[in-house]
Formats: sequence, C-alpha cells, structure tokens
Amino acid sequence: MKEVLFVSGVARSGTSALVNVLNTHQDIMMGQERFYWRIKRGQLSPEYFFKDRYLDIQEGDTHNKRPLSDFSDGAELRYDRARYIGDKFPSLFRHFDDVMEQFPAARHVYILRNPFSVVESYEARFQDAEDSWNLSWMNGLEAWNESVGRVARLSDRQVAKFTILQYERFFSSVDVMRGMFLSLGLSGPGGNVLDQFVARFCQLNEKLVPRRDDLRCYVAQNADWGSYNKVCRLALGGWDKEPS
Repeated sequence: MKEVLFVSGVARSGTSALVNVLNTHQDIMMGQERFYWRIKRGQLSPEYFFKDRYLDIQEGDTHNKRPLSDFSDGAELRYDRARYIGDKFPSLFRHFDDVMEQFPAARHVYILRNPFSVVESYEARFQDAEDSWNLSWMNGLEAWNESVGRVARLSDRQVAKFTILQYERFFSSVDVMRGMFLSLGLSGPGGNVLDQFVARFCQLNEKLVPRRDDLRCYVAQNADWGSYNKVCRLALGGWDKEPS
C-alpha cells in the first residue's frame, strides 16, 4: 500500500530543493506541484495518487510543464517500487484542513526558513523585470507569518504526522538529511549523493544579495517570532546551535 507524502513550507523556503533531496531515494516519488490546481481548488482526493492518475498529467492539474522529475529508473518503475508517493505545494498551510480530512494518514515534511531570507528572495524576484513573479517582500512576510502561525497551532496528534526541517540546518548537513529519511522509516540513499546539496547550499550562502535595512527592520518588528521559535523547537537537527 502506497503512503502519501506532502512537502510544504512557504514560497522561497527551499521546497523544490527539498523535493530533489527526497527523490534521491528510490522508495520516494515526489512531484513538483504535480497537483497545484487540484490542491488550490480543493479538488484533491486519494484517487489522484493511484498509479494511472498520478502518471497521467491532465489539463487543470498544474501550471508546471514538468511536474514529475526525470527519474533515472523511469516514472512507472519508480512508482511501482516507491513506498511514498507525494507532491509539493509550498502554501499547503492554507489547505491543511481539507488535506488532513482527505488524507488523515498522510505524512508531511515541512521546511522552515528564516523570514529575512524569505522576504529578500521574494523581493529579488519581484524586482527582476524578466521574471513573472508578482509578489513583493510584504506579501512574503504575510505568507511567512501565516505559515508558521498555522503550523504552531497544529495539535499534538496532527504534528505527529510532520517531519519539520529548519532550512539552514537541513541543507548544510548530510546528517540532518539522513535524519529526515529515518523519520520516514527509510535509510538514507547510498553513496555521497547528498553531498551535492550541501555544496550547493554553501555556494548560495556566499552569494551577495542587495541590502535593504528598511525591509529588515520591518521584518524584525513584525515577524511572528513566537510561532517561529515554537516550530524551530520541533525541527530535526536542533534550533539553537551556534553556526559553524
């Protein structure tokens, strides 16, 4: 019997990269917003994760032209061998009630990134004339606050279905990545396949971004730090360690 797995967080918090990490494991098959419109419109039901439907990308399913990655073992074979079948929808927090009703046994992986980096990423895309992104940093902070607040309010029974990851810890540590797989009842993928994600994170971490002290001041004063700290305490890999 396949188990359903959802990945969420908020936009610009590393959900796409997280899916790529998950898909390194042959027992997992994750889509990249495979059912974007179905989730957004409250149309998702368990039948969408049956093999024939999951692999059949139809009009009205998604905006993504390639919601299923190029699995080296082939999509059909990956589906057949996978224990977990799932999808990524960054703003799933806005649909938790519906999704949890339709999929009461589903597992969730939620990734949490600090609000400064999230809103700066929103703003960088918003200011890019060649990008169709139309959400400003203010929209980013509103979404971030809503997301962490919703997760902080989950009941103990609900949060037991979640593996919570802190972006900054997760992508900088192969051990935390392996811990995520263990939380799903899986051993980590073999070899050094996870090293590439740490290397990429380190590369991005050194990239300079435009400085906006007005933006940072507003975030410092208006981010929901109480919910953030509560959710951080639930995350794999600790939340209060000094950066290395």
